[in-house]
Amino acid sequence: RNVKRKYSEDYIKFGFTCQEKEGVDLPQCVICFKVLGNDSMKLANLKLHLEKYHPNLLQKDEDYFERRLSGLKWQHLNSTSAFYNKTSNAVRASYIVAYKVAQAKKPHTVVDQLVLPCAKEMVRLVLGEEAARKLNDISVSNTVLRRIYEISQNISEQVVDEIKKSPLFAIQLDESTNVAFCSQLLVLVEGDFKEEFLFCKTLDTTTSSKVMEIVNNFFEVHGLDWVNLVGITTDGAPAMLGSTSGFQTLLKQHAPMVTRVHCLTSKTLPDQLNAIFKGLVKVVNHIKSLALNTRLFKRFCLDMGSNIDVLLFYTSVWWLSAGNVLNRVFQLRE
Repeated sequence: RNVKRKYSEDYIKFGFTCQEKEGVDLPQCVICFKVLGNDSMKLANLKLHLEKYHPNLLQKDEDYFERRLSGLKWQHLNSTSAFYNKTSNAVRASYIVAYKVAQAKKPHTVVDQLVLPCAKEMVRLVLGEEAARKLNDISVSNTVLRRIYEISQNISEQVVDEIKKSPLFAIQLDESTNVAFCSQLLVLVEGDFKEEFLFCKTLDTTTSSKVMEIVNNFFEVHGLDWVNLVGITTDGAPAMLGSTSGFQTLLKQHAPMVTRVHCLTSKTLPDQLNAIFKGLVKVVNHIKSLALNTRLFKRFCLDMGSNIDVLLFYTSVWWLSAGNVLNRVFQLRE
């Protein structure tokens, strides 16, 4: 017969408290908040969990785990044992901070290391110590990354819902290479709503079949109907426009009525402008290749009374930077 084990106060020495569910005691870790089964209610099993998942805490005394338990009592768990703060405003604040960090493209560790400490100091000086203590309810340690992921998932779900509500929609695809020379497939969508970013996936190969596989998988996972797809826009790459095995040709098998459009924006400069641009890039690279050249150029610009004294690098990975380079040099004429 199954014997239901009971919780002992001694288990806190290994970082475990008790959560009761349907009359059964379940051990819960006060560090990672994981709830184990009743059959794990043994000192050996609890110690094994501590050694495996929290080896850096093996030397901590009982008082340390008691403090963690006290903090846990101010919180509550939902049915999936996920960790949430009782104060809804504090939870909302943590999501807003995570959103701002992602929007600014800053490392998520900046919240714990800089944002929250600065916020506490400002609140303490302006509103007092009691108000500053309330900021301790905002969970940021090890949660910002999860918040960013949850926000991303929520935005993606909203876009998919908009697509499903729209009777017709069109997509735009482009294969790009980032600064790490990693190929990525970017897809945008537009329907009875403003143009939205749909997804970005890494490409192992840039073949049309691989692109089709990624797009098809996304449609299947999110339950999107190919029948409602009426437009597709791609660039002039052979993998996209091939008459026999190009992506647009493969797409016709799923959406026969789709209208194919070639992107009018060309990444290739006219021959005359391209020759000028190549010479210009050589000049820019020569000036910025040495610190001495850069300082002399800056002094030259100051002597000429120019408001601009810095040139911009061109990178072939980001082809739109060509316009920035040309525009900066053109501004120097004035």
